[in-house]
Amino acid sequence: MMRFLLCALIAMCTLTACAKKAADEAPTTPAPAEQAATPTAAPVAETAPAQPSPADVQQPVGESDGETVDAGTTTTSPVAAAVAQNTPAVPATEPLRWKKGENYTELAVAQPVDSPPGTIEVMEGFWYGCPHCFELEPQLVAWEQKKPAWVHVRRLPVIFNEVTREDARLYFAIEGLGLVDKLHSEVFREIHVRGRPLTIVRGGRVDLAATEKSAREFLMSHGVSAEDFARQYRTFSTENKLRQAEGLAHRYLLDHTPMVVVQGKYVTDASMAGGRKELFELIDDLVAREHGAT
Repeated sequence: MMRFLLCALIAMCTLTACAKKAADEAPTTPAPAEQAATPTAAPVAETAPAQPSPADVQQPVGESDGETVDAGTTTTSPVAAAVAQNTPAVPATEPLRWKKGENYTELAVAQPVDSPPGTIEVMEGFWYGCPHCFELEPQLVAWEQKKPAWVHVRRLPVIFNEVTREDARLYFAIEGLGLVDKLHSEVFREIHVRGRPLTIVRGGRVDLAATEKSAREFLMSHGVSAEDFARQYRTFSTENKLRQAEGLAHRYLLDHTPMVVVQGKYVTDASMAGGRKELFELIDDLVAREHGAT
């Protein structure tokens, strides 16, 4: 019995020692109170979070009209630029401002022009007795002074009847004398400002003798000699120009004045263009179009 008790005591002591050793050798695990606290979500800031630097971000392909964008650069895409500015994108080909058949007509057959090679012709069809031509003249002169060197301005007196024919004769006499720049506007002022028609009508017909006398006196008052007047007024050259002018007006379909023909093919006037200011804008555009095509 004593031996049994002694053996049991020894076994208990051995178990106690192993348990202590196991406890001493076990890895330490922090107690729950000693573990790092799990971070809680930060309160939402009232201001927008800082955006990453462009240098840290790769711009995706396909979100900027198919272009990749390097850090620190902006896209040159018209679509992207338009979106950034909150404006509509400009189409690759813009519609023309002017409409054929409304703002101008295009002749089915372009007519030969009488201008130096490499230039674009702008021809005005006019009549000295036309008040609208008189009003347009200073604007045409101002435009002519600013036009490009490759634009050639030409004037065509339009012939409808006896009166317009004799007014055209006066123009061609002035042209033959080389005095268009000096006297063309003066003829308009003589008729519309001073009230002195240079073509004399009596009994419903043009008085040719009185008209010639009136034209001679007008030109002599501006320094033209009687001899020079006679060499230009009723000559074969002037008669030939009158016939050509009648034919041109017919081919250009000029049925009133003033009208403008660009490069022998585009015909317009202030009414079709929307006003005198718009007329010269239209002329500029048609001239530029023809110049670009040459």
